Amino acid sequence: MAKAKQFKFKDPYKGNDLTIKIVPIENLEVISHQRKPSQYHVKHLINSMERIGFLVPVITVESPEDKNKLVIIDGQHRFLAAKELGIKELPVIVVPQRLAQLMMNFNIEKELNIREKAYVAIAVYREYLETRPEMLESDPEIVDSIEQAYYVTLGIAYEKAEKLSGSSFEPILKKCDFFLDMNLTEALATREKRAEKVLVANGLVRDIAQKIKEMGKWHPYLYTQIISWANPYKRKRLPTEFDDLFDEIISNLQEAAENPQAVLAATIEEEEGFSI
Repeated sequence: MAKAKQFKFKDPYKGNDLTIKIVPIENLEVISHQRKPSQYHVKHLINSMERIGFLVPVITVESPEDKNKLVIIDGQHRFLAAKELGIKELPVIVVPQRLAQLMMNFNIEKELNIREKAYVAIAVYREYLETRPEMLESDPEIVDSIEQAYYVTLGIAYEKAEKLSGSSFEPILKKCDFFLDMNLTEALATREKRAEKVLVANGLVRDIAQKIKEMGKWHPYLYTQIISWANPYKRKRLPTEFDDLFDEIISNLQEAAENPQAVLAATIEEEEGFSI
């Protein structure tokens, strides 16, 4: 087979060196920490390709393990749809390796949920940790690669408990879990401790919710209601210290676990206050 033709160019805004070419589909693989694909979206793309063809190249980087392989960092659904259609070659844009991690948070095909964002964040974080452990977590390159620092904490927590209610804790984490001015090795140890506190709080919330459910008071926003009740700084807008905040939250949740009626009573008082 003749060597694939390629065209080199620079992106018109940042001047990054890019290459576009046609490659055999067997030379492509999806990045290991990409989110689980949506079969609905794959089928939608198959229908689209059957009508108009494969028009949008996938974005790739050279595989660090195998120079004959390209790793897809954007376009896994288009790739899977093409495989199902039996397409043998695909157009790809090859970007510099240094851009791969920066692009992980940009995906035009589907908005990630918080669990997916957390999994991607911890995977990108560990790549930096493996290659540059002395790098500060607050380095601009990492800040650009990981949308929110607390996604790393949640990523560690989700690995231990998939049913973690991450979205319920997000408003709190936004106020207390930021990028750390310490090297990645030290920062990871701190994040593991933070993840453990989130898991302790989550376990207490689930316990309280079960008790309230047994009282016949279940509703879809119960987890959020419990966490809001336990949060001592819910009206405080300024950032606060993670450990200080979560220690208080856990203490309050432990009290509520002994007396779940207190959560319901506080909610009733708030509702009556609003009705005055």
